[in-house]
Amino acid sequence: MTSGLLDEAVRLAQGPDPAAARPLIDALLSKRDDDPAALTLLGLVAQRTGDDAMALDAFARARAGDPDNPARIGNHAIALKRVGQFADAIAALERSLVLRPGSAVTLANLGSCLIADDRPQAAEQPLRQAIAADPRHLEAWNNLGVALARTGRRAEAIAAYRQALSIRPDHVEAALNLVDALAADGEADAAETMAYALVKRLPGHPRAANQLGSLMEARGALDAAIETYAGVLAIGPLNHPVGVNLSRALIRAGRHEEAVGLTDRLIVALPTVTTPLALKCAALDRLGRSRELQDLMRLEQFVRVTDIVSAPGFDSVTAFNAMLEEELRAHPSLTYEPQGLVTRKGRQSDDLATAETPALRALAHIATQASRDYVAALGSDPHPFVQAAPHHWTLTMWGTILSSGGAVEPHIHAPNWLSGVYYPTLPPEAAQGQQGWFAIGALPDSLGNGGTRHLYEPRAGRMILFPSYLWHTTQPFEGAQDRISFAFDLVPKDIGRPHSLKK
Repeated sequence: MTSGLLDEAVRLAQGPDPAAARPLIDALLSKRDDDPAALTLLGLVAQRTGDDAMALDAFARARAGDPDNPARIGNHAIALKRVGQFADAIAALERSLVLRPGSAVTLANLGSCLIADDRPQAAEQPLRQAIAADPRHLEAWNNLGVALARTGRRAEAIAAYRQALSIRPDHVEAALNLVDALAADGEADAAETMAYALVKRLPGHPRAANQLGSLMEARGALDAAIETYAGVLAIGPLNHPVGVNLSRALIRAGRHEEAVGLTDRLIVALPTVTTPLALKCAALDRLGRSRELQDLMRLEQFVRVTDIVSAPGFDSVTAFNAMLEEELRAHPSLTYEPQGLVTRKGRQSDDLATAETPALRALAHIATQASRDYVAALGSDPHPFVQAAPHHWTLTMWGTILSSGGAVEPHIHAPNWLSGVYYPTLPPEAAQGQQGWFAIGALPDSLGNGGTRHLYEPRAGRMILFPSYLWHTTQPFEGAQDRISFAFDLVPKDIGRPHSLKK
């Protein structure tokens, strides 16, 4: 009887309505609440119905009841990956490989987890091992392409994606990844041709439309890009990434009223993401609607300037600042004009939030506490920035060393929520004619430049906190001494983006 019940539950769990299997699974678990087979089915149903927490619990219990079963371990690992517990997922898959060496599926999943954990170089070996075990393993080829692309080996990535598509020509993710790889490798025409075919085959597909629209914009076909983005929004519900790209393109095209209307829709649809606030600021500035712009920016309320008077572990702020400069200059991640970022004539570090050197650790503590105090002081306010305040967040932090004539071009840190900058030392020129000062409100070249600048004076030991959606830049400066600063962001869980240099 139990065997028949299990078989029927399996059939329903794999069918079009997986929730229909729940009564049968519950009946099985009522007879034995630690039944690994029933718990595995419960986990699969939970995954298919979007309940990742239940899936994780069910797979963990199934694994506990059958600890040396590689399949149970693999299911648990995938559930761990889905909730972002990458280290535990990797450990589980490594255990599974001890029990079932050379499993192509397990090796492919391990590679995928390593990529998700931002370890693409480490992912290459298990992915190649998966392919050696099963040369037609589609996901292994696709993920190998991802790993290679993220380590800058674009030609090899393109070859891997093409191999995946030779196995299954209609595989959408591999095709989308190939478009990105071709574009990154300078093959814009081939990338656009492929993206156009994908949009025709998959009307309303957000990523395909974003790829095609971006490629069209890059070659100056702004109206065609707007039509491509708008086509997605006309077919289905409001897609936030497409809406953001369309808002930006509308501003570039001078269609500012339309941009304001669309950003308002985006703010209502997904109030936790602040990028539309930045685009609305740009559109309002272009329209000359200064009162609305001032209310959206709320500089007097949202920008906080604090002069630090002490640092944990240091006798004085002067000693702290000197050590900060020393630790940053010695940091091995410093990169000149890092790819994809806006630092000009200067070097920038990778994420320093978890650095173990004394001054960087102290600065991370100060920034974290300042961010907590900022959130606590906001109180209740209907402003969309306040409404977007995250309950769970982490800190990301990096340092920048600008040479004479250097600057950080206008940009935002959204979708992060709160940003800050700290100055350990400044060149003498910073006191003369506002050289190297911090400016909020300057718009980037991609939106036509200009904007209304609001200047803030940097000083050694000064910290400036501001919303991540505010456009900001540094005034250029000339002089023999470097301009050093540390930036940090409050990164909302599942929404924000930690700082990272492209490898």
